[in-house]
Amino acid sequence: MAARNLWIVLTLALIASSAGAEQIRIAYSGVSASGTPVWLAKDEGVFARHGLEADLVAVRSAPLQVSALVANEVQFVRGSASSMLTAAAQGAKLKIILSVFAERASYDFLVAPSITKPSDLRGKKIGVQDFSGLLWSLTMLSLREMGLDPQKDHINIQAIGDSTVIAQSLASGIIDGAALDRLQSARLQALGVKVLFDLSKIALPASPFMCAEAFIQKSPQTVENFVKALIEASAIMRAQKERGVAILQKYLKVDRPLAEQGYKFLLEDLTPYTFVTVKGLKTAQEVIMLRDPKIAKFNVEDLLDQRILTKVVKSGYVEEIERKYKLR
Repeated sequence: MAARNLWIVLTLALIASSAGAEQIRIAYSGVSASGTPVWLAKDEGVFARHGLEADLVAVRSAPLQVSALVANEVQFVRGSASSMLTAAAQGAKLKIILSVFAERASYDFLVAPSITKPSDLRGKKIGVQDFSGLLWSLTMLSLREMGLDPQKDHINIQAIGDSTVIAQSLASGIIDGAALDRLQSARLQALGVKVLFDLSKIALPASPFMCAEAFIQKSPQTVENFVKALIEASAIMRAQKERGVAILQKYLKVDRPLAEQGYKFLLEDLTPYTFVTVKGLKTAQEVIMLRDPKIAKFNVEDLLDQRILTKVVKSGYVEEIERKYKLR
């Protein structure tokens, strides 16, 4: 009887806890290793511990992400700074609130085995997810750094799908080049695909999280809880290898050795928190200017609102969480 009564009490407590949780929706652009903190926060109940009931939604189109944010259909987006810059310059009231990755592009520009130098890309096909997101930006940066111009060099850039589709297309010879994360890169290099350019030298905001300005004003506590949940998820990822590897295996559909390699890459880039910088946003702005010169007039600082992250950091919360998971 006592056990049965305890079960009833626990059940009622869970129902009450769920009823009191704030419902949020988080959109992400595709399946890649940079999604692991969010997936872990969902699967391990981190969002729930911070009073949030989170639904994760794949929204692969950057314009749809913006529309969903503005309409409050989703409250947070993990996406590309270039997409949000474009939308903000066109009048959308959006704000970057934080990242949990170092501000660098930890991606490789990969090419088919037959390509040995940048000039071999002339007249070839390159795959991207869309014409405004992260993979497009990384592609344009790669071509610029290698002295190539898509128009002058007749390079055919095609929007063919998310990073998984792009990787399959490169492996099968449908396209000749693409910018992909280091885990995809390691997988493809085993198949003979080559790295032509290392993008990690370039300062670029990595997987920042964004909100609508109106949502921050209306629900600052929800935003603060979200920021704290991500900081805790980052700590768990860095402190507990087995959980991190399991998340990579589950969502990226990779075997244990590749997941361990992906985890190693993540540890190099995952941070307790990252303030997105004006310098990084200006790099993204330079890329967008290649197709939209008018964006040069936009003040990139207007896209940043990291006051809540500042508040959380100053409160000592980061140190508290890192001590909890024995990172300090």
